Amino acid sequence: MRDDRDELRGIAESIARRAGAITECEIHGEVLDNDCAEEAYALGNSLFNTELRGVFSTRREMTDAIKSVIDDASWDCGMCEKNNED
Repeated sequence: MRDDRDELRGIAESIARRAGAITECEIHGEVLDNDCAEEAYALGNSLFNTELRGVFSTRREMTDAIKSVIDDASWDCGMCEKNNED
């Protein structure tokens, strides 16, 4: 069974993707950081009282979840780096 934290993380990841703060390696699917977290926070805050109404308890909970998703993203795809070294 999915935990509420997993659901909130999935929503935070969706916000970060929509804002362009994270993307995926087109080849390997690894989540990549695009160094624009502020755009994700701004999008989340703009959606907090509409699409996200009642999803997160507080704006802080939302921004912490977005930060966690972005912090877990890589700067470069590890698989692409390995392939480039060969």
